[in-house]
Amino acid sequence: APPEFSNSIGTPLSEGLSFVHAVLVGAGLRDPVDKSRSKVALIASGKILTGFSMFKSFALGADVCNAARSFLFSLGCIQALKCNTNTCPTGITTSNADLTWGLDPQSKQVRVANFHRETVKACTEVMEATGIDTWAHIAPSMVMKRIGVGKSRNLEEIFVHLQVQQGELLEGGGPDRLAEAWDSLRNKKISP
Repeated sequence: APPEFSNSIGTPLSEGLSFVHAVLVGAGLRDPVDKSRSKVALIASGKILTGFSMFKSFALGADVCNAARSFLFSLGCIQALKCNTNTCPTGITTSNADLTWGLDPQSKQVRVANFHRETVKACTEVMEATGIDTWAHIAPSMVMKRIGVGKSRNLEEIFVHLQVQQGELLEGGGPDRLAEAWDSLRNKKISP
């Protein structure tokens, strides 16, 4: 996507993913402790580049991570920003035969497979360092973020809506931001 879209439009992955996960937990559709027991699955997509970015997405509620840009990098993308012009200089996003000569599937498939394997391995190593053995148990409290000089908070403290209890919105409770959104949606009539 053009930088204007990927950097300025929509809700950033961390905020959007954590909010949707929290709403579904509050509605009783997701299990906040063991995501594998949830009734609805969430797929995170957007700037998933490293094992840690996968770990962070799992902590915010993802069940699956989808990566695109990082795999383009493993193919040799140089971010020329010509993807939609059929003039990609590396031949990755073009059908122009004069430009695709350097895109050798036999060698590139090895690079992509190695990147995938090592990225998943890095995420697994972070999981092992935290003492857990499944993505489904990665919690927001396991990821710290620096919010200022000498100040760090875990993701559950930063995204307070993640403190919602399972089914809490159905009972009229929950963190203020979630309860307000829930009430706003409940009061709207949806016409066919």
